[in-house]
Amino acid sequence: MSAKTKNKHDQSESPRLGASAFSARSKRVTVNMGDGQKVKTLTPKQRGATTEQKSVAKDVKKVMAKCKEEHDMRLDLSRCEVTELPRYIKELSHLEEMYLYGNRLTTLPPEISSLLNLKILALSENMLSSLPDEAESLLCLKVLDLRHNRLKEVPFVVYQLRSLQTLFLRFNRVTSLTPEIKNLTQLTTLSMRENKFKELPEEIGYLRCLSVLDVAHNHLEHLPHSIGNCNQLVTLDVQHNELVDLPETIGCLTCLKRLGIRYNRIREIPAELEKCSDLEEFNIEQNKLKTLPEGLLKRFKNCSSLQLARNQFEEFPSGPPAQFGPLTSFSIEHNKVTIVPFGVFSEAKKLTKVHLKDNLISSLPLDFGSWVQITELNLASNQISKLPDDIKHLTKLEVLILSNNVIKLLPKSIGGLCNLIHLDLEGNRLESLPAEIGYLTSLTKLSVQSNRLTVLPRGIGHLVNLKHFSAGENNLTQLPEEMGTLESLEELYLNDNPNLQMLPFELALCRKLALMSIEGCPLGRLPPQVVDGGPSAIIMYLRTQGPYRAMSFS
Repeated sequence: MSAKTKNKHDQSESPRLGASAFSARSKRVTVNMGDGQKVKTLTPKQRGATTEQKSVAKDVKKVMAKCKEEHDMRLDLSRCEVTELPRYIKELSHLEEMYLYGNRLTTLPPEISSLLNLKILALSENMLSSLPDEAESLLCLKVLDLRHNRLKEVPFVVYQLRSLQTLFLRFNRVTSLTPEIKNLTQLTTLSMRENKFKELPEEIGYLRCLSVLDVAHNHLEHLPHSIGNCNQLVTLDVQHNELVDLPETIGCLTCLKRLGIRYNRIREIPAELEKCSDLEEFNIEQNKLKTLPEGLLKRFKNCSSLQLARNQFEEFPSGPPAQFGPLTSFSIEHNKVTIVPFGVFSEAKKLTKVHLKDNLISSLPLDFGSWVQITELNLASNQISKLPDDIKHLTKLEVLILSNNVIKLLPKSIGGLCNLIHLDLEGNRLESLPAEIGYLTSLTKLSVQSNRLTVLPRGIGHLVNLKHFSAGENNLTQLPEEMGTLESLEELYLNDNPNLQMLPFELALCRKLALMSIEGCPLGRLPPQVVDGGPSAIIMYLRTQGPYRAMSFS
């Protein structure tokens, strides 16, 4: 996961951040050694208390004094390079919210115990490895944020904070929870993702107020059976673990709407999951599943997204077409499916995205033309040799991916896809393109890379919105003059066409053309010195030496 993604997730799960009262930036001091040695640069840590550090301490004291004077319920010292919270924090006993995000704290002073009214304590992005026992006095605390610290265990004092409703422990080094977790019966949100948990204690079942439990990106192999007692759970995220199964008690989570179990090692889904009929999304990507329990999907009346990718399915889940009725998105990519059943989507009136990539499909069902609501269809990396003429009825299609199949000929009816924006035909066996390809005037991206084309149809010139055109690794001998009308063209890939000797001067009219790949093309009818100069020299030659040289290309 990228740092940018992590930050976005952190903000979504954290209490609202306020603006810092001030900011201080780290500086380095240059010292002349005076004896001919090189100038030495000292960091604040090396040189002790610098003027800037003293200034920061002074500013912290000033902010805290103002908070006390104005009886402000909220103190924000986030990202102020605070290394130690002053002991006179005890004078702010009226505080209800304290934000210390992004500092250098390694501990908190015992005087924290004076903040008896504190409800929110935000300590994310520090260097904490523990909390003082005195924090047990924070009996009103409802939100504790300890994300991005150096905790190897949950500080025991946390288990004493029985009023906690939200606990964030993300991105630490914690390996386990102790049975004392049962004390936190008021918790509604518990986030422990990106730690080193190998198991959860059975006492997790005492947390019956939980609505969100996030233990994604850990090393869990099993969930405790007591998870079924957390029957208020709305979100359960255990993706990216090492789960080999799910307990049957998961069926007791009847309020569940979001279940994240992708990227695990699960071989079987318990039939009891059908009781979780409020699920809005069912994503089991990257597990070891071959089948689903009979009738499971039809119980998910509100499920709009079904993701079965990267498993071991050899066929579509069994059941009536109605089981796909609520779906807007369906994926069974990277499996071993050979047949798309007739009528499988006949009741999926809301379905817009279908991803069947990387299977063993050789043909499409006879009712393929009835998939009229689909806007995105990915059939890449299968064994499809022919597209049905009925494809013309899929007029809402915007993205059609057919790369890496064995298609030799496109039907003329493909010209009826008037809303198509992206068409990928790379890696097939096409020897020609129908003239009707020119009717796809909404296209912005077209790839016919790695086929057996010798010519392109003149109708290609009608694709006035085309920005990216890839026709490399073919047997093209020439390009049509009509290419010059592609006024939106920005990228043109012609590489590895061994018989392409010349480019039309009309390419000079493609004013937006910024990238052209011609590696592996002899271009013998162009001056050798121009070809040696590369794509930019070729474009300049076409513009200055051809019949359009009198035109301005600025």
